[in-house]
Amino acid sequence: MARKKSRRKHFIVGKDFRTDGKDRLTQGKDYVVHGGTQITHEETVDIVNEFSKRLTKEGCPDVSTASEILREVLHERRQRN
Repeated sequence: MARKKSRRKHFIVGKDFRTDGKDRLTQGKDYVVHGGTQITHEETVDIVNEFSKRLTKEGCPDVSTASEILREVLHERRQRN
């Protein structure tokens, strides 16, 4: 019996430790983001969503490649602001 090819998947958990007293939770297909103020939560969701898209595009790379992708996403985010 032929074995199914296992596809590696990713799941990202984002935690924003800033708070304004409200409990925020956003869940996407491949991620969940918890915490933050209204502004910082939205920023964290944007970063995690972009990181998730890039991981999917790269085909769920190894840890070192994923770390580099995260650095690029954060650097691009800083350049916009």
